Amino acid sequence: MTSTYVFVVLIVSVGALVFMVSKLKFHAVLALYLASLMLALLVGTPIEKIPKMINTGFGNTCKSVALVIFLGSLLGIILNKTGAIVKLTDSLVKFFGKKKVLWAIGTSCCILGIPVFPDTVSLLVIPLCTNLAKKTGISMMAFASVIQISITTSSLVPPTPGPVAAAAALGLPLGVAIPWGILVAIPGLLATVLYANTLKDKQVPLNEAFLEDTANSTTADLSMGFVRAITPVLLPVVLIILQTVSGVMMPKSSFAKVMTFIGDPLSALFIGCFSAVFLQARNWVHNLDIRDKWINSAVLDCAGPVFITALGGSLAAFIKSAGAAKILAESIVAAHIPGIFVPMLIGFMIRTATGSNTLGVATAAALCEPMLDILGISKLAAFLAMCSGAIAFSHANSSGFWLTCSLSKLNFNQGFRAIGGSTALSGLATSIFTLILYFAGII
Repeated sequence: MTSTYVFVVLIVSVGALVFMVSKLKFHAVLALYLASLMLALLVGTPIEKIPKMINTGFGNTCKSVALVIFLGSLLGIILNKTGAIVKLTDSLVKFFGKKKVLWAIGTSCCILGIPVFPDTVSLLVIPLCTNLAKKTGISMMAFASVIQISITTSSLVPPTPGPVAAAAALGLPLGVAIPWGILVAIPGLLATVLYANTLKDKQVPLNEAFLEDTANSTTADLSMGFVRAITPVLLPVVLIILQTVSGVMMPKSSFAKVMTFIGDPLSALFIGCFSAVFLQARNWVHNLDIRDKWINSAVLDCAGPVFITALGGSLAAFIKSAGAAKILAESIVAAHIPGIFVPMLIGFMIRTATGSNTLGVATAAALCEPMLDILGISKLAAFLAMCSGAIAFSHANSSGFWLTCSLSKLNFNQGFRAIGGSTALSGLATSIFTLILYFAGII
């Protein structure tokens, strides 16, 4: 089996994955499974070994990400059901003032994108933005554009599935991934809001169903303060970062030992979920919804992302076995292309072709992990590059694109300009910042 053949097989398998998701509309779980089988058969893996390799790759990845994704999903549901998301957004709007309302919505969505899926953020925030559009005269195109910043943090900052999968595949501690992901997301926030400001005078009809009825605010505890609303989001982040910092600065101290437990992503997210229930939910001890329905909903919501992430591990197992990644990396090095561009371009191409930033990041991680040494880039640089690349850009093949368009009453051209434009610029800004950090020798 020649190196050229293995390289071609890899390209064909990934191309088939993209084709199945984007053109044939296969679910990503089925497409990943079929792409893994195709790659296994084409590289000559003995058929009796294929099931075991699929299970091994799936299981090794699943054990690293499943519970983290579930707890992140549960935290997002609690924030939604208790009205904390509405309160957080409303508080930021009051703080920034009506003249800078786009900065308020952008900041809110940037924070919410850490524990909450971007589509859910859109569902929750658009009714509020529709009323703000009427009160301020700012176009709904601008609000639809700035809401997309949630995709940036969702792509860069765990515990959402994409960055969790990438960190697990690369062996990068979440305590390192989270602060760097937040830092790199900041240029994306700036670019998104500045772009949204150019659209604020492009008036479009408003969704009458949302006017004077902020939908989700019916669940909100109006007495809830800003600190009470944001604490469950920030607490896990702080604990995870403290675990990493204490392990480096005082590795043998009692504090570091305690942080090893409570700062572990599982413990930190559990603490975040518990604090959300304790701080925000009324009568939570006797509330059947909290004890049963919310958890069931989180299990259902996280099932798809967990399977997509874990099957990415199965695909990675065959890529490693075939030596395809090494061949691809050596070809890139021979062409004198800086290695940092590889994960970035893979994330961008998969995201653009399939409409899924989670799939873009997970696939890039599976492809790039075996070739990091040859490419000469660090785990952190690869993580930030693939996550930044997978932000750009939302268009007609993205469910989130159509969700935002329909709720905001935007036609395709208006949506493409608002949503496609903002995600493209956000991805470009975060990618450029990542490149600056890399070529400056910081990451």
